[in-house]
Formats: sequence, C-alpha cells, structure tokens
Amino acid sequence: MRINYTQSFCILLCMLYIHVVSAQDGNVVGNGTFNWHSSGLWPKRLALQPDSSIDKVEFARQYKANPTFWDKALTFLKTQNLDSLPVGKYVIDGEDVFADITDNPSSPLMEAKWHSHRKYCDIQYVIRGEEQLGIAPVAGAPITIPFNDKGDSQFYSQDMKGKYYAGTTQTFFILFPSDVHRPFIKVEGAGAVKRIRFKVRSR
Repeated sequence: MRINYTQSFCILLCMLYIHVVSAQDGNVVGNGTFNWHSSGLWPKRLALQPDSSIDKVEFARQYKANPTFWDKALTFLKTQNLDSLPVGKYVIDGEDVFADITDNPSSPLMEAKWHSHRKYCDIQYVIRGEEQLGIAPVAGAPITIPFNDKGDSQFYSQDMKGKYYAGTTQTFFILFPSDVHRPFIKVEGAGAVKRIRFKVRSR
C-alpha cells in the first residue's frame, strides 16, 4: 500500500510522541533532553526543523491530549506552499486549530510585549525574512496585566529576562501555556517579515 506524504508526516509525529513518553531513560523524559534530530524520526532531507527551544516533554503531553489538532496544524505547515499564500486567517479545524499569516515589519525590542496564553499553544514560523523571539518560563514571571479570557493573553514586565532565538526560514517554534514569549522582534537591517502563527487548542 502506498503512503502519501501527509500520511507519512502524521505517522512521524505519532512515532515521536511514542518515543518520548515510553522512553525508559530518565534523562529523556525527566528533564526534556530528548533530541528530535538524533532520534532519526525527523527526516534530514527536510530543511525546516523544530527549534531546540521546544519543550519536548510538554509537547508529548499536549500531543497525547489532542493528536488530531497537532497533526492538522503541522501537516498544514509542512505541505502548504506558504510563500504563495496570501495574508489572512486560515481555519483548519474550527476554533480548535487555525492560523494567521502576516507580512509586515517586526517590532522594535521595547515594543514587543512579553505575554502568555492559556487556551492555545502557538506554532510560529518565519516564511520570509528574519526576526527574533524571546522565551521565558511563566513560573515567577512578573505580571503587569492579568489574564484576559477574550484575548487569551496575560502580559508581563518588559524588564523581565529571557532567552532570545533567531526566527528564520529554517526553524519553527512551539510555545505552550508554560512559555512566556516576546515574538516578532526586529532584526537590524531586516525589512518586512512574512510569518505564520498557528493556534492549537491546549489540553
């Protein structure tokens, strides 16, 4: 039986989940050191790679709760010609999985807001251009604007510390409710950035 590309990718995700949650080595599950690349489950022939910042243990938990949501979002990411898709919202599975594509300049550092979500996880990918993304743990982060249910956002002090990562066409990020993030930060000399952000219902 011939398996098409979309089916293969979904099988790949299932294998990744099974490998993470069933591993007997405490270092793999206990502190999230599972490596997507060395596992051999992520095909090296594909240029697009999951960023090393992704919490693999949390991904396994989220995937177990809603595998269909994640399969749909990640399959869209891998199979669509994103460069040719116009700006706008894309409904993938009602209010459980959707995405928006924007094409505009990134924000100066001090205008980019630290925030987190509760209802949704984010998948973020730069289709064209380059920008930065800050990530920090939600535990202990100094809140400035409490959670707003309508906007699914809580905001934090602009002075808080975090790690910053390069958002390029080579990697994508997955952000969970446990991640405070500061997205869409301008890189000096960069122009407009085309990006896609998925919303995947959190467990």
